[in-house]
Amino acid sequence: MRKMIGAFALVLVALAAAAPLEAQAQRGARGFGMSLDDQMTALTERLALDEEQVVKVREILETQAESRRERFQAARGSMDRNAMMQMMQEFQQETETKLAEVLSDEQLEKYREYLAEQQQRRRPPLSL
Repeated sequence: MRKMIGAFALVLVALAAAAPLEAQAQRGARGFGMSLDDQMTALTERLALDEEQVVKVREILETQAESRRERFQAARGSMDRNAMMQMMQEFQQETETKLAEVLSDEQLEKYREYLAEQQQRRRPPLSL
């Protein structure tokens, strides 16, 4: 059960960490967290991105968000929870693979730490 909760939390983090479309970026990602602009500000500072990396990372996150939105809309109603979680994990891995082409190893590790922190912030408190 804990693994399932952890996997679900990872899915939520992936949703929150992946950049929303530009229209959503101005008002935030439907309550899932930061706008694309806010996320890019945080990542730029946290990862010490140079100007070229900022452009490339933003492009990757925008493209991934659009692709994710299109796939989920196409699959809406036809996927069970496990399939949806699997798709989100695949999206997160795709995003990380693409970012690895732009980021240094140290920056990629900081990105992973950033995602883990975002996951902790969104994890509901355990009721005892």
